[in-house]
Amino acid sequence: MKTMPVISIGMPVYNAENTLAEAVTSIVQQTFEDWELLIIDDGSTDKTLEIAQGFNDQRIRVVSDNQNKRLAARLNQCVQLSKGDYFARMDGDDIAFPERLAEQLEYMKQHPEVDLVGGSALVFDSNHHVRGKRVTPEKHSEICRQPWRGFPMIHPTFMGKLSWFKIHPYDESLLKAQDQVLLASACQDSVYGNVQHIVLAYREDIPAIKKLLSSRMYLFSGLFSTYMKQQKLGWVFRAFLSHSLRLVMDLVFYVTQLRNFQLRLRSTSLSKDDIAEWNKIKKGISMPSDSEGKQVSG
Repeated sequence: MKTMPVISIGMPVYNAENTLAEAVTSIVQQTFEDWELLIIDDGSTDKTLEIAQGFNDQRIRVVSDNQNKRLAARLNQCVQLSKGDYFARMDGDDIAFPERLAEQLEYMKQHPEVDLVGGSALVFDSNHHVRGKRVTPEKHSEICRQPWRGFPMIHPTFMGKLSWFKIHPYDESLLKAQDQVLLASACQDSVYGNVQHIVLAYREDIPAIKKLLSSRMYLFSGLFSTYMKQQKLGWVFRAFLSHSLRLVMDLVFYVTQLRNFQLRLRSTSLSKDDIAEWNKIKKGISMPSDSEGKQVSG
């Protein structure tokens, strides 16, 4: 491997002992091999650090300072430590599809004007039950069509030019919604895109009501601050209406105990090819089997 990798992958982790091995294995098994993986332990109190240090691969760097600085600060730290031309996000509880890095790198080479690319994702919960897939629009104009509502890009699928991430750091004052606020702050001088394939299996569980309310609060406050700075007063008003309505809908689904149904509505059915690839990936990283894919395949 060259001294300077093409892609740096940032993976901040906190108490991820039950999922980290699968996530790292999915990176080790990438078809594109010229990468480095930066695992930054955010003060875990379980066996996360021990598991991270157990991988015998020179491309993996583990950093730990026994402090808990939260996601945004750790992502900015990952960016500063990265040596690659490109920087990719990865969570310690998600599963990268084998072609993820290769597909996103090829997309950026074919579209040099693009600063940041995401992709579609298969959505599953911690019981390994598949909800379906979340498909994201490809073009910047589609992604930024209604900025007051948010941006259809899935955070753990982010990959972009390292230089872009250095110019546009995450807001470390936000405990939630850092990705959407980042996209909002950079959308007018950047170009976004999404690979039109599943690049990652995204773990999504039903959050506690307190966590849900907190996420909505941080999202709106971040968008409010960003659009006020940009003097987009119309966007501020529309953001207030949009996210107030979403909050009401979230509460309705919670009270009626239909939150799981709501999450399924956000996803589309998997094709037979999607299911076959997912089953192959699960087998390759020794995940438990399940039959949920057949139930959502339509």
